[in-house]
Amino acid sequence: MSLTADQIRLVRESYALISRAPTRYSDAFYYRLLLDHPFARALFPDDMAHQIAVFSETIDVLVENVVDLGRLHPALSALALRHVQYGVKPYHYAVVGAVLIDTFADILADGFTPATRQAWEAVYAETAGVMIADAYPGTAGLFDPGS
Repeated sequence: MSLTADQIRLVRESYALISRAPTRYSDAFYYRLLLDHPFARALFPDDMAHQIAVFSETIDVLVENVVDLGRLHPALSALALRHVQYGVKPYHYAVVGAVLIDTFADILADGFTPATRQAWEAVYAETAGVMIADAYPGTAGLFDPGS
């Protein structure tokens, strides 16, 4: 799946604003994830500083490559296989996607339009779809970003 030129623009523009917000989105994301989904705490180290930084770097790379997310397939595949070792299950991807997008929506408030949400959902669906398919063979097509 390829994103439209408008979706690419919306992702880039919104991320520029999200990245400049007073609260780091990665801090807000993990706060919300662990508050709303306590089961996830066991998947992370006690000290989250490194995890939070790596997460931001990963989103940076996604946005930098939003024109051609396919070029990230090898890196996403390797990341997905590491996630399996950490105990991540396929259904966790939908939880993470919803929390990420809701975090962005909170940061941008009215600036996070329905079209911007759809653009981010498309980025996440493509990314998570690759990761799930590579890490859990036989589950391709089971990812539903809206669940």
